[in-house]
Amino acid sequence: MKAQSPKYFNSKVGIGIFFLPLAFVYWFISTMKKFFTKPYHSKAKVVCIGNITLGGVGKTPLVIKVIEELIKKNIRVGVLSRGYKGALSSKNPVLVNKKHTSFDIGDEVFMIFQKFNGKVPVCICTNRANGAKVLENMVDIIIMDDGLQNYTLAKDKAIIVFDGKQTIGNGFIFPAGPLRESLKNGMKKADAVVIMRKINQVFEKTIFKFKKPVFNAKTVAKDLEKFMGKSVIAFAGIGNPQKFYDTLKSEKIKIKRSFEFPDHYQYKDSDFENILKIANGIPILTTTKDYVKIPSKYQKKIISVEIDLNITNAKKFIDIILK
Repeated sequence: MKAQSPKYFNSKVGIGIFFLPLAFVYWFISTMKKFFTKPYHSKAKVVCIGNITLGGVGKTPLVIKVIEELIKKNIRVGVLSRGYKGALSSKNPVLVNKKHTSFDIGDEVFMIFQKFNGKVPVCICTNRANGAKVLENMVDIIIMDDGLQNYTLAKDKAIIVFDGKQTIGNGFIFPAGPLRESLKNGMKKADAVVIMRKINQVFEKTIFKFKKPVFNAKTVAKDLEKFMGKSVIAFAGIGNPQKFYDTLKSEKIKIKRSFEFPDHYQYKDSDFENILKIANGIPILTTTKDYVKIPSKYQKKIISVEIDLNITNAKKFIDIILK
């Protein structure tokens, strides 16, 4: 049940050197896509929350936080996503409704849609320009969830998210390292940077050289007081399950046993039967992203951990988005 993480994520130069020729091919194809793609300029303001590294860095909690802050300001906001792993994900835009499931539109999109009870328009489309055309007359701001390396849609603002523990690994482009594009090219696009989880002074010094606003953020679990000092079973199928476990541990919760699944994993009944058998009455905790994929017959036996996000100087961060 252990999720397999690419070995190069935490590597230094090491084996990554042998993949540099392939990394050059990856870079060349990405560059050609950018060069030959004419971006669509939406009527609505487009704010991209993306990353330049592979794997989970915590974009979704940040997307939710930004939406919440914009709603407080009475700004009409919508979400545009590719709907990764969703059966309906294609170049044809799909405006999400309450009939759609996580299987249809992808777990992260489904979680965002449910979080706001369907009151925030959400569209999935692999061609972001087509998706923006669906949303632009409905909202003032389109939050583009991921897509920093997608050039079909022009971005008015770009927020780059890093994980403070993973940082940028060996600094090489995939498959030699964990980068989708070079740090230099990525930072040229950035209007602001958010570093999740950990204040990494060495990494921050590198980021500060680009003279872009840098914010720190961390996730905080909600309503877990009753589990403090107690043992639980935890499972997660996210980009970096350890982040979830670290959040629980920060609340003084003892993880007796944990189960890790691949990111965007589609659970089977046998997975839950096995976890319930091993738990034997011990509380079972999982992420909201995982919970939305759990069949109803198991949901009452599993606890969804809601996460809030604290951003340093949040007002200034939102001001940058609105500027």
